[in-house]
Amino acid sequence: NRGLLDGRMAPTHLAWFVEVTGEALREYAWVDARTGSVILHFSQLTHGKNRAIYNAFSTSALPGSLMRTEGGPATGDADADNAYAYLGDTYDYFWTQHGRDSWNGGGAPLIATVHYCPNATSCPYQNAFWNGSQMVFGNGFSAADDVDAHELTHAVTETSANLFYYMQSGALNESFSDIFGE
Repeated sequence: NRGLLDGRMAPTHLAWFVEVTGEALREYAWVDARTGSVILHFSQLTHGKNRAIYNAFSTSALPGSLMRTEGGPATGDADADNAYAYLGDTYDYFWTQHGRDSWNGGGAPLIATVHYCPNATSCPYQNAFWNGSQMVFGNGFSAADDVDAHELTHAVTETSANLFYYMQSGALNESFSDIFGE
């Protein structure tokens, strides 16, 4: 009964317990004995999150210069430290509420660049985006937790629903990011 582990009501299932191990992997999983679906799984490693925050220094160079990695101290740069914190919060939400390990479901690193500008005439850049491999933020845009969660949700949607970013499919993609961003 999953509820015994996380303090909420849950149905009781006949389940198999499996410990999955490998290089940089140690995960516990409970699999429903009747349906074969995974009921619960979580990492036994102390650092499931893997964040790397870069600084583009008002250029378009991605990812830029590394500022902070998982478990490292705060940098003193508000944009970098906010990106680190809010992407971590979003990772935790997807992990605890949906059993999803990072944006790809397989523990992919959370890579973000702050202080991005596409060119000198568009600086400071007034937006944020997911480029298919990382989150990118113009000055100040990582300071809003919903923006960080919105961009990370684009990554989750891309790898889970494979929606084209076009017409109704694109509108669904944006709405999912808005909803999970909040």
